[in-house]
Amino acid sequence: MKLLRPFGEGWWVLLRGTVGTVMWLGRATVFLVGLAVILAALFGLASAALGANGDFWKLGRGNAATNTTALGGMLGANGAMLKLVNKNGGTDDTALRLEVQAGEAPMSVNSGAKVGGLNADRVDGQDVSQIGVNGLQRVEVESPTNNSSPKQITASCPQGKVLVGTGFDVFGGKSGTSNEFTHVIMDFVIPGSTSVTVAAYEDGALPFDATWRVKAIAICATEGTP
Repeated sequence: MKLLRPFGEGWWVLLRGTVGTVMWLGRATVFLVGLAVILAALFGLASAALGANGDFWKLGRGNAATNTTALGGMLGANGAMLKLVNKNGGTDDTALRLEVQAGEAPMSVNSGAKVGGLNADRVDGQDVSQIGVNGLQRVEVESPTNNSSPKQITASCPQGKVLVGTGFDVFGGKSGTSNEFTHVIMDFVIPGSTSVTVAAYEDGALPFDATWRVKAIAICATEGTP
């Protein structure tokens, strides 16, 4: 039985070509949509797991950056600019960990001010117990500043420490400079002693109306230090 083609052979060829093209476009569209979904899922998951330059800092996940991240402002903050708190019940928990490559300093600062509560137990790779003088401490005491002569002042070591070194200094006097016309007598370092006394008196060449003062310096260390 012959199939009738009412519009002629040319119409049938055109229709068949059009249908084939539509089916090919349909398959291509499905492929592209599927590929777009897969890429979106991959890059979406990657960006959600890893924050990068210009992205928000994602807590609880890894973050990567190749540029410096700065936190600051013109007026700063009243108190700490950044506070980290770790209240985990374990015994090995810290609020901050700094990691660098071998040979690099883990931190840099722009101030020489003392940081309260920051303890250091190693100097040049040695423990404090290996440095020979344990618990080294410098104690300085100054006399009143006036024109009296003589003067005497004592610097004492804290409890549990003994004297391992001494020193003195004189301030004021003639022309307001270090007083070369003042004679100083200082205690010797006696093993087991805990203080040093410095006495000073004016030379006759010094005007008696000049004001001056003397300082006693005691270098102390933990008793029993080798």
